[in-house]
Amino acid sequence: MSSRAEREKRKNRMLDHVIDLYIRTGRPVSSGSLKKIYHLESSTASIRMILHQLEEEGYLCKPHVSAGRVPTDSGYRLYVDKMEINDTLSRDIIEKINNRIGKDISDLRDIMLNTSRLLGELTDYMGLMMGIFRFYGFVTGLDIIQNQGKKGLIVLKLSSGLSKSIYIEFPKRYRRHILERANRIINDRIIECPLDEAVSRLENLARESTGIEREITGCLITRASNLFNYPFDMKYYISSDNIHQVIPEFNNPAILRKLLTVMGQREVMLKLLRERVDKELSVTIGDENDLAGLNEFSIVTHRVGRDQCQGLLGVLGPKRMSYKLVLPLLSRMVQELESY
Repeated sequence: MSSRAEREKRKNRMLDHVIDLYIRTGRPVSSGSLKKIYHLESSTASIRMILHQLEEEGYLCKPHVSAGRVPTDSGYRLYVDKMEINDTLSRDIIEKINNRIGKDISDLRDIMLNTSRLLGELTDYMGLMMGIFRFYGFVTGLDIIQNQGKKGLIVLKLSSGLSKSIYIEFPKRYRRHILERANRIINDRIIECPLDEAVSRLENLARESTGIEREITGCLITRASNLFNYPFDMKYYISSDNIHQVIPEFNNPAILRKLLTVMGQREVMLKLLRERVDKELSVTIGDENDLAGLNEFSIVTHRVGRDQCQGLLGVLGPKRMSYKLVLPLLSRMVQELESY
């Protein structure tokens, strides 16, 4: 190995030591503590030189001039990217997973919620059943019902057995036979159509139609985001018994306030999570999160499920979370859920 490659290897190893120790203690890391805890042969002066190089490269920083070093977002990113996800979970944790994740998968929501609770308990972070459920299948029918005045009800039926209903206000009241005819034309176009193609088919129908059919189809298109989107759900679980002792960051009122604000922004969080549902494993750290309130946190998610239902399991915690626990833990839980 060349001397340059050896230096890079030493720097990466030192970065791992700093991050591992900072995750464990939550305190800035000094050269002396590194030498003592990891039994390093290098002198403290040599260790400080490597730490200085890592600081210049943007992987470490000093919260104060006289303090030790802490990881930056870039440091965490390099640390996670180099990490090998090995199943090094303890026997006790594996037994808890096996015992707590139910064998009856008749209701995936309940199972994932139970799993999110277990995630919160095992990690001491926020267990997330980022349950973005995607029910695949086809449209089996759409009923347009106009009850009083201009108000109406749209009922969409899917092959998965799911029905979705929304209220709508039409520009006028239609005669029954006109509404029934428009309903038949719309059904002819979208029945047996995949849910994610329904809107484009309605848009084509609106371009090709005239008169009342076009008017009614146009009303459906204006409500398409509510009617034809996938049904989403999201749950949080966090163990509050000893949160302040286990996660010192939550002793900071500003950080805790950010967390509570993010938890209250349901639609914003759902939008953020929808973008992750197609990724098997996703880790975003600090400013990598699009939502400004999450710049003090990391989110780790893993896709789970198949066939007609998919979702996300995840953990939201401080950037100083134990990635070496969270990543294999999520991977093992997903394996258990998908093995039934």
